[in-house]
Amino acid sequence: METAIQKRNNSDLPLTILRIWLGIAFIMHGLPGIFSEDYMAGHFGMMEVYNIPAPLLMAYLSKGGELLAGLLLLLGIFTRFGALIVIINMTVATFLAMRGDIFGDFQTQMSFTYLIIGVAILLGGITKYSLDWLMAARQR
Repeated sequence: METAIQKRNNSDLPLTILRIWLGIAFIMHGLPGIFSEDYMAGHFGMMEVYNIPAPLLMAYLSKGGELLAGLLLLLGIFTRFGALIVIINMTVATFLAMRGDIFGDFQTQMSFTYLIIGVAILLGGITKYSLDWLMAARQR
């Protein structure tokens, strides 16, 4: 005998939960960078320590990208584009800035985890619990 939950197709739910969580996390990482001069100065300094080219530009691009990706993912609009921003940002953080030590350093491990979640969302695409889904339904 099937339960009510088993009768419904909830395959979108796990990906939606990941998308929403990643969106919230990226908003929380991006907001202080955009609206706090002190925070951005620290982020800029970190970019210099990691020898990232054009550190000031990259600091603003990374924090702006985090905020934009977070908003897109939270709302579920242009989801794959938001996931792509996450993938690019976290690839640079994981492998360029932090040298890819995903098992030896917690911060690198977190960046790599965000990268993997971004890939899952990019591959999984839109879910029925998103603005993307509503926009696609209107076009049908």
